[in-house]
Amino acid sequence: MKKNDLYNALSGINKDYIAESEKFEAIAADVRMKRNRKLRIIASALCLGVFCIGAIGIGKNGLLKSNIQSSVKNNRLISQIETTTEISTKTADSVQLTSEYSSFNGSETELLYSELVKNTEIPELNGYENAAASLDISSFDESLLLKETDGVIEGEIVDIWVNTYEYTTAFDKFEPNGQLHHKNTTVAYKIRVDKVLSGEFSVGDVITVEDVYFMLDSIISIKKGSSYVIPIYNWEGILYENDEILSGSNILESCYATYYQFHPQIEKVDGGYVVPDDWKTLITDECSEIIMDIDDAENKYYGSMYFVPDSIFNDRMNLILK
Repeated sequence: MKKNDLYNALSGINKDYIAESEKFEAIAADVRMKRNRKLRIIASALCLGVFCIGAIGIGKNGLLKSNIQSSVKNNRLISQIETTTEISTKTADSVQLTSEYSSFNGSETELLYSELVKNTEIPELNGYENAAASLDISSFDESLLLKETDGVIEGEIVDIWVNTYEYTTAFDKFEPNGQLHHKNTTVAYKIRVDKVLSGEFSVGDVITVEDVYFMLDSIISIKKGSSYVIPIYNWEGILYENDEILSGSNILESCYATYYQFHPQIEKVDGGYVVPDDWKTLITDECSEIIMDIDDAENKYYGSMYFVPDSIFNDRMNLILK
């Protein structure tokens, strides 16, 4: 240490404090320790120089070549491990943040009705009079499928239209030779059979189904281009046959009708099915409730809807239809 440095270091210290011998000795000891450290550094540098000279001579004979290469490889490996660890840590942090963000926004668990189904528009069926709206509707029971249906089929609605039937029957209640004029509208649709769950149908058949009552609604109504699982039954398709038919015809285009038209039909979507909650057997703990996010003031269905994966649906539907 130079005199000027020592002077500058000591000049800032209170003279009274320096006068205390024990503390002064401590300062002196610290100075000696720094000096000894410098000496050790110089000695280490000299030793390293000697070692390098010897290593160069030995390296010419190839004695250190393999060890140097091994050392380089080890250093590279250590560097790669440290880099991989750093990347893994960053990735884990990123995954954790992504998970927390998704959980906060509910995107991992929320299933929106508008994203699952193809069409939520109310069908435009000009001329159809929605007589079903004033009916006292009985509740649906899946156990009736075996008793009152002729089959359960899955397929796409390829066409839908309105039929109008006008006919006259004899009606003598108010006057002799009286007549009663009838005008009925129905909704008919063709469904291409893609799967037969029960009944005497075949895949590829195109079946006409005709409903006297049809709910005009964005959720309950079936829509052209969408695929459904529909229980149907054969009721011969005859309108009001108690009295004599004087003119016109009361025979419908199709003898098949939808079993229970007053709630949503099961709709096929990617990976599974959208199922009303009154299909008790189909809905298990593995199924997810769907958020009904469409704005429909005419919505007449107040139950819940669930997403049922393909595998669960097939197994559970077999239990119902056995």
